[in-house]
Amino acid sequence: MKKVLLSLTCMFYMLYGYSEVRIAPMQAQSMGIQDIPIQNPSISRGVPFNAFIDFDNKDSTTQSSTFDVVVVAIYRREGEQIQQNDEICEISSNELNNLYFEIENTQNKYRVADQITKKDKELFEAGVISQREYQTSYLTSRELFLKLSQLKNTFKLFGIDPERPRGSYGFRVIASASGILSVAPKNTGEKILAFTPYVRISKNNNLLARIKIPLSVSDYVLPGSKVYSENGQYVGDITTVSVVVDKNNNSIMATADLKQNIFHVGEVVDIYIEGKQPEGTFALPSNAVIKNGKDNLIFIKTKNGYLPKVVRIIEKRSKSFVIDSKGFKGNEKIASGALITLKGLINNLGNKGGN
Repeated sequence: MKKVLLSLTCMFYMLYGYSEVRIAPMQAQSMGIQDIPIQNPSISRGVPFNAFIDFDNKDSTTQSSTFDVVVVAIYRREGEQIQQNDEICEISSNELNNLYFEIENTQNKYRVADQITKKDKELFEAGVISQREYQTSYLTSRELFLKLSQLKNTFKLFGIDPERPRGSYGFRVIASASGILSVAPKNTGEKILAFTPYVRISKNNNLLARIKIPLSVSDYVLPGSKVYSENGQYVGDITTVSVVVDKNNNSIMATADLKQNIFHVGEVVDIYIEGKQPEGTFALPSNAVIKNGKDNLIFIKTKNGYLPKVVRIIEKRSKSFVIDSKGFKGNEKIASGALITLKGLINNLGNKGGN
């Protein structure tokens, strides 16, 4: 029996080059060591990226101003279901006051000009004035009408009803469509800069993830790639990958449509993206591989502890390694985290094997 055990020990030693490190699970956990599957979907599908969760604005409308405004009243909050023409908030600024005064002034001028045009038409038809005199008053009236329409359309673009613009505290911002209020002012007194949307209305509650991809790994992210949560749950697919590089951080933007509503708008989360990976390989997180002399080691979970194994690294990536899967069944569990403790144990015990 002893000969059999000795023979098995020798076989393990020849196969792995290292002897088993015996350590209790509670002791390993207290040292910061965790067990993970060697084929964890969240790792094997790619590396983690920061993603900003937002509403899918493909079917949404936005309202903003061409100058700075201040929020003076709030009636509806983000996330609420609203109907077209619902009052959302009130805003104010000197420019809005000037624009409102110009609308009123132009409207008064147009009323007078329109009355003159109607009167001149009657006089022209009666032969009292010439056609040119009537045309002059008509053109003046039309110019004022077009200017008034343009001013009112500007108010409409801001989300302000030009027929009833004033509220109790400022100018009334109303919903230009029905849907979910995905962006809205949060506090009274809030200053909103020019061209910054203060209202966005989404037709549905579909979410997307906006992901910054470092240029160094951008080749691994393709439209159609699957996206996984931190615990390996499939959550959606990459729909677009930008071809424009953000020179500030040397990255590109990718967008994913999310199929699972496990996130909230405004969250910044870690997600994993399925990327190109050579056949016959595993992708491991960087904290599951450690250098020991010339060897790159992983620690395979055993009944009594961990068995060190030398692996061949095919490729180094951001926060992960791609290793040769030859010699693995694929159902092993390996140690991750504070591998320096296990490395210290195999070296201090003098169990290191040669290559």
